[in-house]
Amino acid sequence: MNRDEILEGIMRAAGISKANINRFYEGLVELAKKKLASDGEFVFPGLGVLRVRVRKARSGRNPKTGESIQIPRRRVVRFGAYKELKDILNQEGAPASAAESDSDEEAKKA
Repeated sequence: MNRDEILEGIMRAAGISKANINRFYEGLVELAKKKLASDGEFVFPGLGVLRVRVRKARSGRNPKTGESIQIPRRRVVRFGAYKELKDILNQEGAPASAAESDSDEEAKKA
């Protein structure tokens, strides 16, 4: 889903104008950015948590030239789903993504 599809879905479900949903969405994004920058964590009740993690500096290789390079330490954001969400996704009969369906079919052929 892209941003517009998300906003459209919320608008239909909540019966709120697109302008109000847009303001809400922008506010939520700004709040998430501020909380991640200050606390390193942003909680989406009922879904999961966005957390800042640090990736250590490491050696890598430029795929184009094959040259060895040093990749610097950096901060990244990771999402951790709550148990309830994981349970819903792992129920028998839950719809699989297209990528999963393709890999399942390939595994059966092998």
